[in-house]
Amino acid sequence: MIKTKIPLYSTMILISLLANVIIVLLVYKKGNKFSKDEIIGALVYENIGIIFGAKLLTYIQNYKTYGNFNFLSLGLSSYGALIGAILCLIIFGMQFKKTIKDMLFTFMPSIPLMYAIGKIGCFFVGCCYGIEYNGIGNISYKYSEVAPNHVHLFPVQIIETIIFTIIFIFMINKIFKYKFNWKTLGISFILCGVAKFILDYFRNSHINTFLSLNQIISIVFIVIGIVMYIKNNKRFSKKENKNEMW
Repeated sequence: MIKTKIPLYSTMILISLLANVIIVLLVYKKGNKFSKDEIIGALVYENIGIIFGAKLLTYIQNYKTYGNFNFLSLGLSSYGALIGAILCLIIFGMQFKKTIKDMLFTFMPSIPLMYAIGKIGCFFVGCCYGIEYNGIGNISYKYSEVAPNHVHLFPVQIIETIIFTIIFIFMINKIFKYKFNWKTLGISFILCGVAKFILDYFRNSHINTFLSLNQIISIVFIVIGIVMYIKNNKRFSKKENKNEMW
């Protein structure tokens, strides 16, 4: 988008990782489910999962382009980062006897914000660029080494940043009102999955593709979100029945 010697993409990724640490620490203080050593250890596990997961899924999606697996040259997949983070957090939970609920409730609220910030980096350099579009809000690049230059494109990265920032605000608002539960997490999974599924159609990479791997993963997360939502409602119904009995 702009010509500069500052590595804008890497800078935004670093900012997103820092934002994740800050939000996790804020949520941790609200819940008090971890000791200081445990929360630091879990953050280490999570960030390892984010980096390795993001690069591994990128390679799986583009193995024909990359050829041999070169860790440093690989880009970052958002779903790969999320899956890697969840798997490493589950491993941490099993190792240190923490429930999946405690792990997810503490570490998931920051994920939409991380994604939103990361998309700003994509916008600056032109990766994950949108389809050709001449309507309101279109963008064009002059110095991108990734996106086509001097072509009007759909601003999909900016739309993603806005949507996922709103989802983050929804989640963090519930936390500070002490209303964060399986229902809230389920709704967040559904919103993220639906947003990713729909917006993938506006990426240039989706042209001539019926259903992308990102969309398949989105469907999985939507289903998981629905299960969480139903699980919370069943628990709520049981509590109501018990109150009526007493």
